[in-house]
Amino acid sequence: MITVTDGEGIVARCAVRSVDEESVVAEVVERSVHRRQRPDVVVYQGTAKSSKVATVVERLAELGVAETYAFQSSRSVARWDEQKVKRLDERWSTIARSAAKQSRNPFVMGTKAGLDFSDLVARIGREPLAACLWEEASLPLRTALMSPAERVALVVGPEGGLERAEAEALADAGAQLVSLGPRILRTENAAFAATSALLFHYGLIG
Repeated sequence: MITVTDGEGIVARCAVRSVDEESVVAEVVERSVHRRQRPDVVVYQGTAKSSKVATVVERLAELGVAETYAFQSSRSVARWDEQKVKRLDERWSTIARSAAKQSRNPFVMGTKAGLDFSDLVARIGREPLAACLWEEASLPLRTALMSPAERVALVVGPEGGLERAEAEALADAGAQLVSLGPRILRTENAAFAATSALLFHYGLIG
């Protein structure tokens, strides 16, 4: 018996009938349709060394995040050209699929590299509820999440953090500038910690 999913909520238990060098033939024994838990969580991650962002993608996919995007900003240490972005898109898609299998998630997280900062601001302006981690913010993340939501966006700055003008631009677009507390976390750890706190707040883990 094997379990098969389309990555969009359909899960089937199947009995293997034959195997050869190129294919596996299986008969569907049981089929179920799953709905996403709400709210959908989308994370906008500032660019960092590609191995660090790959770790973020893997961890967030295992947690059940719906989408993860990587964006460039003025303090981004990593700079990715078009070919690099294409390779990262392919690699992160593979990582997200593998993480969905490992965590038995019927949904595969969407990933995308290479957003520039203007793209990020425009996307945040369309998000129904958005929070941006910023080291100079005083509003606790949990306070920003008090409102019920169908979708929540979280912005995590790059290795060098966000400049004040960038944080203010995101705030003007509708994001609440929030803090995780007095500790300054590495960008990959901040994404994982904040997402875990968000999921716990909405009862999706714990």
